[in-house]
Amino acid sequence: MKKIINLLFGASLLFATSAQSEGMIGAKVGVGDLSADAKSYTAGSNSYAAESKDVDSPYGALFLEIDIPQADGLSVGLEYVPFTAHISLDKKESSTGADLDDYTTLYVQYMKEVNVGSVYIKAGMSQADISAVTNPDSTIVSQDDSIEGTMLGVGLQREMNNGLFGRIEATHTDLDDVSITTTSNGSSSVKKTGSGDITTLSISIAKSF
Repeated sequence: MKKIINLLFGASLLFATSAQSEGMIGAKVGVGDLSADAKSYTAGSNSYAAESKDVDSPYGALFLEIDIPQADGLSVGLEYVPFTAHISLDKKESSTGADLDDYTTLYVQYMKEVNVGSVYIKAGMSQADISAVTNPDSTIVSQDDSIEGTMLGVGLQREMNNGLFGRIEATHTDLDDVSITTTSNGSSSVKKTGSGDITTLSISIAKSF
């Protein structure tokens, strides 16, 4: 998925550059809420119920947007979030789970001017790398190496001085399932599956070019 995201953004950037498009580059800070759901599973004669957990954390991101000349108000963007989040796939006393990092989103954004500035909506595809985390008694048999999801967002942008813009934005990303298969103390393989969603609220500052 990351290769697809980079390929699509690269093609958009090449097209926009050849058409002498304008754009924007910026940084944001905010709070992200990761809601993770671990599905029920059975290990030997023991059954474990599904669990849900929420984790709030501050985060930062960098983004680049390129205007599409043929469509007023439309742009394509790429956002990178350098944070690591954990999705638990096991009971509370165990540490089996998945760490998510290199969170990247390719999106399309539509913006329209209003009395208080410009409002916008955005939609895109998100992807993150996965590294498995287990307790010392577990062995990883197989695991997913990435997770994907769909992102929707809304925001308000206001012009400042010297080509700078300020934004406030909210997004929600629905992540796909992630699975890890492990063995523990010589037991047969057990597949543990979890899913999650990420909700963010952020402010950002950007510079036009």
